[in-house]
Amino acid sequence: RPRVLVDLFDGDYSRFEPFEGYVTYEQEVWDVRGGSFIENWGIVDTFNPIDVLNRRDFGSDILDTDRLGEVGFRARGKFDGNSVIGEPTVSAYVLPVWQRTLFAPSDQRFALTIGDLELDEEAGFEPSGSDRVFYGLRLQSTLFTAPFNADVQLIASDGPGRFPAIGIDGSALIPVYFGSTVIGAGIRAVANESVLGSEFAKYTLKAEVAHNINRDYEGAPVAAPDDYTVFVVGVDRVFDGVFTVQDSLTATVEYARENGASDVQAFFRPFRNDVILRAFWEANDFDRKSFEIRGIFDLDNHETIGELIY
Repeated sequence: RPRVLVDLFDGDYSRFEPFEGYVTYEQEVWDVRGGSFIENWGIVDTFNPIDVLNRRDFGSDILDTDRLGEVGFRARGKFDGNSVIGEPTVSAYVLPVWQRTLFAPSDQRFALTIGDLELDEEAGFEPSGSDRVFYGLRLQSTLFTAPFNADVQLIASDGPGRFPAIGIDGSALIPVYFGSTVIGAGIRAVANESVLGSEFAKYTLKAEVAHNINRDYEGAPVAAPDDYTVFVVGVDRVFDGVFTVQDSLTATVEYARENGASDVQAFFRPFRNDVILRAFWEANDFDRKSFEIRGIFDLDNHETIGELIY
């Protein structure tokens, strides 16, 4: 399943890569996969601090960045659950092939610039040897309690950071990669109608939290970012039959917050104190008509990003 993107007006903004292409060997309670693959570790909608397996293409979109395929191996095992913990699954990852994170070319609107300084990806500092290997561990399970049913996951990873530090080399910005250990958790919970009532059961509660421990690679021209913790909390409410008997409207409120870092590199991370509002309407008809409006409000810099999709 390749990924192809061609910009007829900007030859630098083109993509061709083996998005996904893998072989899987499956048994009843375990499987092994090798090749280029993509997995979504996220729980909430707008920003996923625990979704660190795959790099992102920061040239394609600032609100909904595309995941990029990672080359490596995954071993996964499924275990018996009980009345509280259901379907526990453990996945281990080794990605020995390091690849660059993709950014927008200088002529694109999502280009990374500071004043007259533009990003030169070719001149960046890249990991070498064993520093190029990424390791990951993921535990997934369902959780059954009297008030809530939930999907839960715990993650731990170590390897090159998915978003590099940014340094200055002469008259250009350069990406400087560093090592990062990430420990995080996510949960998506729905209330049990029999315990909390039918009205509360219409809400879905979501949260992610990740702690990032960063380190320099030998010879790096820029120090690794400070350690930091980031979390996102949110709630969804679904309204059925708004205009017709089959349509639905999902309203979402999320809040993202980062704590612990005060270095210059924190400037490049977008979600540090933000409120996200989203309304998504689906006609659920044969034409698959939908209407989505989303706003992100930065409470520190008083900046706003709006998006409208029909």
